[in-house]
Amino acid sequence: KVVLSKEARAALKHSRQEKSHQFKDALDDAWNQLDDATKTIATSHHISVCRVQNDLYIGRGLLRSRCSKLNAWNVHYAHFLTHFAAGNQGRGTLKSLVHEHRDEYLRLSKDKQDDILAEYADWKKTKATGLHVSTKSKVNDITQTLKAVENEVRPPFILTYKLTDTYLNCHTGTETILYTMRGSMDLPLRGVAFATEGVQHFMGSVMGVDNQNLVSKMEGFAVQGMKGAATNHKQQVSAIRSKIRDIVNTKLKLITGDPDAKMQWTHYFHNIVQRYQVTIKGWPDNIPFANLSQASSARPDLEMLYSKWESNQIQWKVLTDEEFVELHSNHQEQIDRDEIIDHRRRTRSDKGTKRKGATAANPSRCKKYKSSETVEDDDHSDE
Repeated sequence: KVVLSKEARAALKHSRQEKSHQFKDALDDAWNQLDDATKTIATSHHISVCRVQNDLYIGRGLLRSRCSKLNAWNVHYAHFLTHFAAGNQGRGTLKSLVHEHRDEYLRLSKDKQDDILAEYADWKKTKATGLHVSTKSKVNDITQTLKAVENEVRPPFILTYKLTDTYLNCHTGTETILYTMRGSMDLPLRGVAFATEGVQHFMGSVMGVDNQNLVSKMEGFAVQGMKGAATNHKQQVSAIRSKIRDIVNTKLKLITGDPDAKMQWTHYFHNIVQRYQVTIKGWPDNIPFANLSQASSARPDLEMLYSKWESNQIQWKVLTDEEFVELHSNHQEQIDRDEIIDHRRRTRSDKGTKRKGATAANPSRCKKYKSSETVEDDDHSDE
């Protein structure tokens, strides 16, 4: 350890004070120059001095650094400050808290301080702020970026170009095809395709591929992989409906023992419930009980239906005689209140009337057969 003499310590202290004064003088000169510049700008542009000061001094806060490291002492008193904040005890609140709870903080062990810091760190994460980027901002960003890329790749339609043009097509003679599509369903953006003049009709004439069809398939592949590129939404929904119909009919045949049993949505009560004395149990309330082509076209709803049929959350149930009578009476009451429509075949217009057959009393209804009076022989006809 180096021990300085009294004269050396005095010289070192004087040097530090001199540097501190020089630093303060430099700051004062900078502020004076800034004030003069503020007045000059305000006078030349006919703007208030306050307006110029606000615009100039706004950057000062960016140079200040915030203390982000947690401290056990500050965390300990932050708890009491939040507790006494509602009391509105004035400026002396913090000072009084420090004097009152200082001994309590000193008695805290190291483990207790670490626990307080960890608890406060978890609470601080819930108060973090983030930057929200709107969908419109994303679309604008993508559109402007693609426009800039397109302008760099191919020049705008003008008659003459300068030798100093930096467009890629003019500068190097390269041809470009660009396809851009969204990779998430959260972004409402249509696929974009453009090509330079030399290869503008290449995909359609040589490869036989439509640009919009290619972009749609690429978008499906980006969103859902190979499955999305191979089939569209309509085909997927149709496939799920077919799977639901198959599992419904298969389980109906098993529970009834009839290999020809088939689900009939329109005449469900008469042809299924009354005939086999079975009913469907567990059908979700948010999906109407009707033909799948009319009930829902949403893919998540259909997938939910299929998974419930597979897991027996929706199943066929055999009704007892008492349950069937109760269900039949409820069904009839709903028909009487016009809550449901009873789909039945229309009765014949001549129902209840007896048909008259052909009798001697009514010779006009007798069927008459006519034949020729004479039949020529084949031998005579040949002669």
